[in-house]
Amino acid sequence: MKNIAALLCAVVLTACATGPTYRAAETSEFTQANHLAVDKLVAATAVPVVKNVPLLVATMVNIDSLSQSSRFGRLISEQIATRLTQLGYSVVEMKLRNDVYIREGAGELLLSRDVRDLSKNYNAQVVVVGNYAVAAGYVYLTLKAVTVADNRVVAAVNYLLPLTENNKALLAPPK
Repeated sequence: MKNIAALLCAVVLTACATGPTYRAAETSEFTQANHLAVDKLVAATAVPVVKNVPLLVATMVNIDSLSQSSRFGRLISEQIATRLTQLGYSVVEMKLRNDVYIREGAGELLLSRDVRDLSKNYNAQVVVVGNYAVAAGYVYLTLKAVTVADNRVVAAVNYLLPLTENNKALLAPPK
């Protein structure tokens, strides 16, 4: 009888441990992968990016529809901006601007004709842009640091995220 009770407790505890937890959230592999991609982007920069000179982070967009994003793309862009800020870079908060093209549900999408004007307003040196493509088991992502002076890519990184149930939910249209 004791063995059955102990086995039942172990099964219940194991079932509870597989769900979302605060500990798992604190060490999110999703966030860690995005932060690592930023670390690689910063390390790969071909020209010096001055930390106290503003830079912009555009919303990561779906490669099949560059004018569309998702909660997935917007969340990754937020995590990119967060990591750059943690590393000491001067990141401009785009959501507070009125001169950035914001489409309902699409996030901050920089129009190429407005990038120079916006960058002049802030004396920005670099815009971080990115896109993603959804495949059967993974989401393929590309991040690029682009100079605003001449649209030159000065750093780029590719990485993958598994197409988990959480990522599927973030990619799905809002209900």
